[in-house]
Amino acid sequence: MKRNAYHNRIALSYLTATAALLALAFVLIYLVVRMTVYANLDRTLHTVADKHAWEVQVKNGKVSFINKIEWEEREHREVEVNPVFIELHGPDGQIMDKSPNLKVDSLGFHAHIPAGEHFNTFLRNQPVRLLKIPVIRTGVVVGYISTAIPIDGYLLVLKTLRNILFLTFLFALLLLFFTARYLASKSIRPVKLIIGKAQQINSDNLTERIPVPATRDELHDLAVAINQLLERIDDSLQREKQFTADAAHQLKTPLAILKGSLGVLIRKPRNNHEYLEGIRESLAEIDRLSDIVDKLLVMARVDNNAADVRLSAFSAVEAIDKVIQRAARKIEHKNISLAFEPQQDVHVVTDPFLFDLILENLLSNAIKYSSRGGEIEIVCHDSQGSVLLQLHDKGIGIAAEELNKIFLPFYRGSTDAINQEKGSGIGLSIVAKACKIAGIKLTIQSRISEGTHIQLEFPKQKS
Repeated sequence: MKRNAYHNRIALSYLTATAALLALAFVLIYLVVRMTVYANLDRTLHTVADKHAWEVQVKNGKVSFINKIEWEEREHREVEVNPVFIELHGPDGQIMDKSPNLKVDSLGFHAHIPAGEHFNTFLRNQPVRLLKIPVIRTGVVVGYISTAIPIDGYLLVLKTLRNILFLTFLFALLLLFFTARYLASKSIRPVKLIIGKAQQINSDNLTERIPVPATRDELHDLAVAINQLLERIDDSLQREKQFTADAAHQLKTPLAILKGSLGVLIRKPRNNHEYLEGIRESLAEIDRLSDIVDKLLVMARVDNNAADVRLSAFSAVEAIDKVIQRAARKIEHKNISLAFEPQQDVHVVTDPFLFDLILENLLSNAIKYSSRGGEIEIVCHDSQGSVLLQLHDKGIGIAAEELNKIFLPFYRGSTDAINQEKGSGIGLSIVAKACKIAGIKLTIQSRISEGTHIQLEFPKQKS
């Protein structure tokens, strides 16, 4: 498809609109001048016809001019620059008299033209403007006076004006096109700069940005919008790179352990007990690997659906009970005492999936890092326009200097007690992201060997 430059299309659109207005203006100018010329001519014809209508006499049933001798003498003394021809007709159209300047010529009666109407005709092959009016005596039409004036000079003026306007119109169109094309090209120059800069940006230099025009107009908004898009793309790519690198690193360890366990089994013949023990270890690592994959998928959903939060009002007490029931086997296995005794039902407005995701990860961590026979307490209540959910355990705790790192993906504490527990370091990262998306305020306090206290603050349901 042939390329049509945008500035040419702008110039053509501007030219089309301007040409229509210019043509209308020129046509109006021509019509006004033409109307003025003919109005002056018609006024002159009327004046002359009315004047000479009173100089008509009727004798023996015939009409004639009274001062015909004076006309002839005046014609000899003066040279008429713009002569007016006069002709007198009887009621039947027969020529009765005429002005001396007509000589042997005749204006003609033109019976098909109504009296009082102006029209153009020819005299001696020259164009004239003609008017015919009735001569009335005692209420009876006794004849007609026809007056005519040469209009070849006026027609020449009108023709010249028409030609000048037409040539001016063509010249103006040509001038307008190049002017509009230049102005349009100059106007879209910033767009070309934006296009050129955008074409230079790729995955290797996503940190570069489009220059933003100083003038706050549509181009300014376009540059800002593109820069914001680049920032989102850059942020997405950075998160993807970090996520891929962390995932690869985290998956490498269980795969290595699994490979090592299976490699040991096939080095030499083993008894059934050794095979079973190796298979159990391999299955444990497979379960761990599956858990990591599941959490990675959850993190991907949380990252990619930040704008897809489905708010609804529901009972927080019922939702907490469901999470506790799912974790009942782990709680029983470590003989943990879990206290959740709400005084009243409490409703929250948030995304049920995110609520369940956050609480399940927090409770799973509390169980994992609590000692056998430990205690966990969950409290949920209204407080000054908000809903507070608090989870307190008396587990191994977290060092103060590590509290700002625990929400990083795959980060695990440096203490021996934490490293002895199997984990992926993804759970709290998921919790932090889900809280941010749902607008939940998350605070955490912890001390080594004393336990951890976590609080979630939900916006109160609007009435």
